[in-house]
Amino acid sequence: MTIIKGTERIDYIYSDHLKVVQDKQAFAFSLDTLLLSAFAKEKIHDRDRVVDLCAGNGAASLYMSYFNQARYDAVEVQPEIADQAARSVALNHLEQRIQVHQADAKQAAVLLGKDRFDTVVVNPPYFKVSDGHLLNPDRKKAIARHEILINLAQIISVSSQLLKMKGHFFIVHRPERLPEIITCCAENQLSVKMIQPFVSKRGEPSQLIVVEAVRNGSDDGLVLQDAILVHDEQGHYTPRIMKMIRETKTDREPTAAYYFYVLQCHDGSFYGGFTTDLSHRVKMHNQGKGAKYTKTRRPVRLIYHERFTTKQEALKREYWFKHHTRAWKETFLKAHKIEFESI
Repeated sequence: MTIIKGTERIDYIYSDHLKVVQDKQAFAFSLDTLLLSAFAKEKIHDRDRVVDLCAGNGAASLYMSYFNQARYDAVEVQPEIADQAARSVALNHLEQRIQVHQADAKQAAVLLGKDRFDTVVVNPPYFKVSDGHLLNPDRKKAIARHEILINLAQIISVSSQLLKMKGHFFIVHRPERLPEIITCCAENQLSVKMIQPFVSKRGEPSQLIVVEAVRNGSDDGLVLQDAILVHDEQGHYTPRIMKMIRETKTDREPTAAYYFYVLQCHDGSFYGGFTTDLSHRVKMHNQGKGAKYTKTRRPVRLIYHERFTTKQEALKREYWFKHHTRAWKETFLKAHKIEFESI
């Protein structure tokens, strides 16, 4: 798979380990995507299923997946941008957890199934298309910013259809659309529970809100949060915003290391395995104590590995690799610029 095309580049999102493909000349995620994701991920559990509508290049799904083991379906209508999302997922080795669908979000309930998901997040086009309104001449940007292919009522309707009872809906939008959001939610069995405004500077009107609603929730209990300040007096992001958008070394807790690894054996074949100690495991393989398969194919050499924070992730990756053909494995390794001997 070609990771970078044309004028694209790889940027980092939240963590130095989390990468996203984007082209700022055409489409790039922005702060609103990260703020939406930061609030939504607090309600997502490891066994949940999540839909990311109007997913763009997949930044929201990538961000949220960093904090849990949930499964994500990212829906993006524009083929080129959906392709960016798919390549970003592959770049982070998250194919087993994030599936990208190039599809119209209005058809998401038909495509993915109704009443199946625990959370839906959406960063939709913000602006209506009024008569005489000048749209961005860049078609991709115009679709991302204006309600050309989908409108707010349609987004909220399909989100409700996707959600299980008591499922959570999160949307980021402009404050001037709040009355419409609340009305559409009420019409689609979604009870608004939280409204979080953001302000660039104290004393200025809010320019952005994140809204949380619950399907078939009670009508009471709405919380209007204090506005979160985005910039300090020098125009820099405040510490609270920085904590949402960027991991720091002090935020990280020591974690165990679990590895999926690939060996090339003496006969040219590949072996995929799991370990918590790469050097020791390779040594055991070469002593004939690692696995029955490698015992008669020594010596072996380590050609590729990935690190995970949970044993389950590493074991899933091992299983995934082993259940592909030799041709697929060669393509995978070539995509990661791994040199190996052909049979």
